[in-house]
Amino acid sequence: MLAALQTLAFPTVSDPRESALEADRALARSVAAGDDRAFEALVTRHHPRLARLAGRFFRAGDVVEDVVQDALLKAWNAMASYRGDQPLEHWLVRITTNACYDQLRKQKTRREDGVSQLTTGAEQEAYFWDQLSAGTRDAGFWERENTRLSAEALLASLPPKERLVLTLLVLEDLPVADVARMTGWSETNVKVRAFRARGKLRKAVSKGGRT
Repeated sequence: MLAALQTLAFPTVSDPRESALEADRALARSVAAGDDRAFEALVTRHHPRLARLAGRFFRAGDVVEDVVQDALLKAWNAMASYRGDQPLEHWLVRITTNACYDQLRKQKTRREDGVSQLTTGAEQEAYFWDQLSAGTRDAGFWERENTRLSAEALLASLPPKERLVLTLLVLEDLPVADVARMTGWSETNVKVRAFRARGKLRKAVSKGGRT
């Protein structure tokens, strides 16, 4: 009797995370069933996040859109496999991460005119490297054009897997655990690739004029 009264006095509060997951599951079921409006709703909701992620790797708008469209098509085809144990956004981000990696593998590594030309001089290059190495970036650091170009140029010199990891860790400012989840690699693997990538960038910057 007391338990019943307590239930009436203090109704159970639903878990917001579980409610969000259930909404994601419902949307996924509708998409998997061929509901075009559900798929449109999914694209409208998640396209900006996926495009922002792809934009960290590719500057050309058409390439970014191709990568996102490829990811969404893969998601649509695999929607029945979405288990709903993670947010739908996380699942889509992982698929998009893989699509970015596939695109990186297709592209030939081009450093254009070399690392040194992609900065405004030794001072900017040194500042970029110091911030990248220390991991203590000031507000608006990546928004400054020179720094963004420096970052893109240096990262473009890396093999696809190392570029993928360092872009997610540095430009997206994600923790190792999130990068591991997005790539499907172990946290140790992510750390090792990041370590190797930073070592290669250090050498690249040194060849570009630093001592």
